[in-house]
Amino acid sequence: MQNQGTNIFRLVTLLADSALLLVLFVVIGYWRFDDLRIANPEYYNYYLQLLVLTVVSWFAAGRWSGIFSYTSGLEQRNVTANVLRAALAQFAILAIIVVGLKGYYYSRLFLATYFMLLYGLAWLYRLLLVHYLRRQMARGKWQRTYVLAGTHATAEALAKLTELRPELGWSYKGTFDGKTKAVDEVICAHAPGTSAYQAAANFALNEGMRFRFLPDMGPKYAGQMFLENLEGIPLFSQRREPLSNWTNAFIKRIFDVLVSLVLLIAVGLWLFPVLAILLSLTGAGWPLFSQRREGLSGKTFTVLKFKSMNGEGESNFLQRWMRKTGLDELPQLFNVLLGQMSMVGPRPHTAGDGAIYAASVASYKIRYWAKPGLTGLAQARGLRGGGTAARPEMLEERIRADVYYIEHWSLVLDLRIVIETAVRTLFAPATLHSK
Repeated sequence: MQNQGTNIFRLVTLLADSALLLVLFVVIGYWRFDDLRIANPEYYNYYLQLLVLTVVSWFAAGRWSGIFSYTSGLEQRNVTANVLRAALAQFAILAIIVVGLKGYYYSRLFLATYFMLLYGLAWLYRLLLVHYLRRQMARGKWQRTYVLAGTHATAEALAKLTELRPELGWSYKGTFDGKTKAVDEVICAHAPGTSAYQAAANFALNEGMRFRFLPDMGPKYAGQMFLENLEGIPLFSQRREPLSNWTNAFIKRIFDVLVSLVLLIAVGLWLFPVLAILLSLTGAGWPLFSQRREGLSGKTFTVLKFKSMNGEGESNFLQRWMRKTGLDELPQLFNVLLGQMSMVGPRPHTAGDGAIYAASVASYKIRYWAKPGLTGLAQARGLRGGGTAARPEMLEERIRADVYYIEHWSLVLDLRIVIETAVRTLFAPATLHSK
């Protein structure tokens, strides 16, 4: 669904990015090297090659990530995710090319300054542009007008949505009555193959209007169905699943490997031996504990933990503190590194707890669509704890958070959850547990 705001966004971003790419390169080049054409003509040619590669890779990565597209409902968080995806994709492209060309002659200071400013400014002006476009459309500018042919629950939901949120860029002009109206589109709620559907389609064709079909999904699913196409046959999915895209899954896996390696080296090398020794000295015995848990697609695997209670279910002061802060879960970094878990995702449960939870919350098994995580959205929100004594309303909140994460995954969301979990663990461990 496009309106004039879409064209403005595309034009401004294409022109502004072109200017940013070129002006920043020249300005930072003069700041770092003065005039390379005089100081070192050979390096000047190398940097010209880099400029061409940078421009081509940025527009290629940008088209893939959607940073030049404005869609209805685009918000600042979407802009942030799109720019981050474009930056990562361009970085991967340039890294491969520069390494292949043995580009040791490029200044690290130049590269760091240039790309930090490029990504930062491209992100910032897009936030401002989206804010401006939404404000203008909320005032009634650049609206696409439409009439509804027929009615059902979903059609009523669409009319109400566009009336309440004019910033989406759509304006409802009433029902279709078979007469000419100064609108851009006819949206048909009649079933295909009926005479009413054909009449609305013919009218739109004769008047040069765009015609769209709106199926009746009921009020419960309005806004939650997503169209897929199988050899021309439309299929509707109830939920989005970003991680079913192999590119997203690959990006998430790279994130998992990098973060788990950094934590194992920076924290695990000294903290793991310290905790193991303290557990032994306080009478816990062998410090590690393993347990079978449910993972991706409900398949079981073995998780590692520091022992936080004995066989009778009792804990000493150290074990209670470790369980309160979540430090007993840290050995699961090895599970992340092995690919059995992710840094962020629904927490893995035992098969017994999983069966109980699934009987209580209908959407529980949606959690099996993603790898279990060392932490998750529920944990970042303080919704920790469980077992057979878990309160039904709190259990439902945790499952809802897990399902939301699966439907709305992004690398930015993963980063936010990891940071929030770290902050809670270090500065406010009591907030990790909901009352």
